[in-house]
Amino acid sequence: MRAAFQRMSPAPFQILMILYFSGTGNSAHVAKLLGDNLKEECMRITDCPASRIGFSGSSLGIVFPVYSWGVPPVLLDYIARFGERFVEDASATHIWMVAVCGDETALAPEMLKNALAIRGLVLRGGWSVQMPNNYVLLPGFDVDPASVEKYKLDTCDNAIIEIAKKIGVHQWEESYQRGSLPWLKSKLIYPIFKKYGIYPSRWRSDDRCTRCGLCMAACPVSNITRNSDGKPCWHSNCTSCLACYHICPTHAINYGSATRKKGHYFFKAYRKVIAGLK
Repeated sequence: MRAAFQRMSPAPFQILMILYFSGTGNSAHVAKLLGDNLKEECMRITDCPASRIGFSGSSLGIVFPVYSWGVPPVLLDYIARFGERFVEDASATHIWMVAVCGDETALAPEMLKNALAIRGLVLRGGWSVQMPNNYVLLPGFDVDPASVEKYKLDTCDNAIIEIAKKIGVHQWEESYQRGSLPWLKSKLIYPIFKKYGIYPSRWRSDDRCTRCGLCMAACPVSNITRNSDGKPCWHSNCTSCLACYHICPTHAINYGSATRKKGHYFFKAYRKVIAGLK
């Protein structure tokens, strides 16, 4: 199994072809399937500092979940911290991206393109792939109905494999599900989410908590530790990926009152990997 479904130990230097970030496993699955089809390695950005990665390959891919019609802040920060040697090596190759969205990307691809351009890197091609929704923190937002979740999971692999074929022959294009009012969503709503939508102090566990540790194992940035009574405690380095909420087997974790009576979703194969890390 390739690195997309493994938590890698920090190393002095990592050579890679596909970078990805994932919370509940959607983007990890996309990265893994692309890596398998392209016979290339992939790495989660939270498993190695940006200053310690190197590049080796015919192209560089970046796979990420769309956050409130934008790019996860943790990924933007990672790109800003690329080492100069990495930038130099990557600038001589093809760079592509896959945005993993519940429904639409809005202007998230342009946001990533601009972040790369600041580092002198040019995006050659990009695509979006629809996967089940997992954002539940705002009113009106919830996971998909079971039938929609099943449809997305049944159809996503074929879309990913088609993208891999295009990458393999350097057939570059930009093909995204933009949705309606993309400017409004990415330019107005995303900045509000980035500034006000990530409050680690609002996460709590209730009496249903069994102290199983799955939330700690699932957190991609190791932001959760145990209190003196063994229950989870959230610190300030939260990415709002919702992995802790969705993986809780007893639904004991909530974000204030915002997630009460909301659904849960976690990519099945990724859940098994996380369970093995406890």
